[in-house]
Amino acid sequence: MKITIILFILLLMGTHCEASLKTLTISSEAKINNDPVFIDLESETFDVHAPLCLKNEGGTFTPGQIEILDDGTQRLWWIADLPERSTVSYDVFTDQNCNSGGGFYWNRIKDDATRLMIGDKPVIQYEHPVFDIDNNDATRKPYHHVFDPVGNGLITKGVGGTHSHHRGIFLGYYLYTGENRIEKANNNVDRINIWAPSDGERSEHHRIMKEFAGPVMGGHVLEILWVDQNENTLVREIREIRVFNQPRGEIMIDFSSQLLPTAGPVKLSGDSHHGGVHFRAAEYVAENPESTIFIRPEHWSHIPPEDENRGRTFPENLHITPWDAMVFHIGDRMYTASQFTHPDNPGKSEMGERKYGRLGYYFPYDLTEDDILNLNYRFWITVGQAPGKADIDMKYRTFASPPDMEIVH
Repeated sequence: MKITIILFILLLMGTHCEASLKTLTISSEAKINNDPVFIDLESETFDVHAPLCLKNEGGTFTPGQIEILDDGTQRLWWIADLPERSTVSYDVFTDQNCNSGGGFYWNRIKDDATRLMIGDKPVIQYEHPVFDIDNNDATRKPYHHVFDPVGNGLITKGVGGTHSHHRGIFLGYYLYTGENRIEKANNNVDRINIWAPSDGERSEHHRIMKEFAGPVMGGHVLEILWVDQNENTLVREIREIRVFNQPRGEIMIDFSSQLLPTAGPVKLSGDSHHGGVHFRAAEYVAENPESTIFIRPEHWSHIPPEDENRGRTFPENLHITPWDAMVFHIGDRMYTASQFTHPDNPGKSEMGERKYGRLGYYFPYDLTEDDILNLNYRFWITVGQAPGKADIDMKYRTFASPPDMEIVH
């Protein structure tokens, strides 16, 4: 179901972003449960340095956060919570601070790692080592670690362990270049391995282009270069990570990536277990795989949850519920990592599951100057009792079909 949000902006005479603005009316057929929403505004609607609070009809305040877009306009973010078939109105206040949780901020912990915090708690960590051919295994790819939603330890795997190239949340493909790239891919020859680099090819952090920090979300935009064994950059990746403020015991991460060829057409290839965007749980899961199970949409309810998938392609009619979830244990704690693939992702996705703690989506793609690739995924990670299929599907639908917005002056 679509959600309609109508924004009424009534600037007070002779003032700029002071007191309150009579604002939002949200009408929802579907349930929204602590999900991020946004609306785009004209430039300089709000002072980005002032606190921003939305007050609903019941008197409850929730923080807002302004993002400045590349064209100079503003985007207002907040976390919404609405029952099914409901309407709620807000006032927006700019003269008080309702952010009691400290908000997101970045903390550089070493030259090649930066950590996103909320208050005094770590949330994710971006590992971006400088490539060193003599230390290839440790430096061949950047990735994002995820911390325990209720603790300070990591729940994702780094360097070493079972399949060392699987690390946190990561992206990789086999690349084929040149005029006969399709034939090469079909014959599995002359590939450039960005999935598990071993001969000097790699994905390499180039720069942090932008950082987000505030009470609603934190994240960054990264430039990552995909380089072959001869130091030629073949693909320029613009990766964007956003982490949204969630209730205790939950983490919500949006992962988007734009892949642009820089030296001619490139075939992105592999398979459901050797390509795409994946989540890899901590090595403890590989050492104790017997408790790992999978939650899938109703279309696959006939598959036992303890059976891992070794390459299952979504049927054409499954685009309305493309999600998968992995339940795993680290010590005495149970975690569920759900991954949602956006319906705008091209092609038919294949999901890959492994009981040792890996979950991800793959599809092949032929990159050209006129046909770049945009990827969008969301990870929803919870601690404790695993969510039901209906809960996961509700979260997916909010991601896949965001609210319709209307601004009325």
